[in-house]
This record gives sequence, structure tokens and C-alpha cells, in this order.
Amino acid sequence: MREYKDIISVSAEPDDSADIALTQARGPAAEIEPERGQNIDPVRTAALLLRSRAIVVDQMRNSPLQIDDISWHILLELVVAADDEMLVNEIDLATRLEVKSTILSRYVAYMIDAGLIEKSDATEDRAQSPLRPTAAGNALSRDILQKVGQAFRSI
Repeated sequence: MREYKDIISVSAEPDDSADIALTQARGPAAEIEPERGQNIDPVRTAALLLRSRAIVVDQMRNSPLQIDDISWHILLELVVAADDEMLVNEIDLATRLEVKSTILSRYVAYMIDAGLIEKSDATEDRAQSPLRPTAAGNALSRDILQKVGQAFRSI
């Protein structure tokens, strides 16, 4: 997963306290500069995105769990955060995913019950308690992302 995080890069102001990952993901396409000597083919990029989406949808459809796009993105955010040794809570996720905190809280509760993520009891405010993927959540995301990576090789 680490190798895909920096696909989009946008320079942020040094004193900008905004979440750099959020800034990178939302940067205008005109500000994205490919490395020297590399051209970005928009049609190939679109094919990669569409193919990865199709794989994820197919895998989720075949899963006994009821996982939709928001659940998938919650899991991905937590997998990446865990890899970077960052703590993420419900408030962070609601902001990053642009989902109302009440709705996100229901998703988190479902995913905890499904055994995909877990919440630390480190704080009194449950919304600020760090979340992390479980072994099952890591395994599910790894399996799907490996299939996506294999499909990328063929495009």
C-alpha cells in the first residue's frame, strides 16, 4: 500500500496545519506534476481506476460481510494509518471521508461487530478513541489489494 500513497502530490504551505493527505487527495489536476521523463496517460489512469473499482465491488459482493464503499474506505484509511503508525479516530475519518459523524459512527460500530476494526478504550470520549484494523480487516484488505495490484500489471 505504501507505494500507492504518493501517486498524487501537491505542495502544501509549510505553515499549513491542514491534513497533508487530504490536501494531496484533493489537489487540482493542474498542480500534479509527474516526475521528469514520465508521462501520465489519462486513459490508462482511468482504466486502472475503473478496473480497481470493479475488483473491489466484485470481492465485496462475494463476501459474507455487507461491505460497501464507505466501509471499504474506512478500512483502507485505517490500514494506511496503521502502516504509517498514525492514530486515527472517528472524527478524523469523518473529516477525511466527508461523512457525517453520526453516520460514520454507525459504520464503525458495524465494522467492529464484523471483526474488521477495533477501537481502543484509551479515552473517555469514544469518538476520539483510536481505531485500527484487526487481523481479519488486514487480511481482507490485503487480499483485495493484491488482486487489484495483479490487475494493474495487465493494464
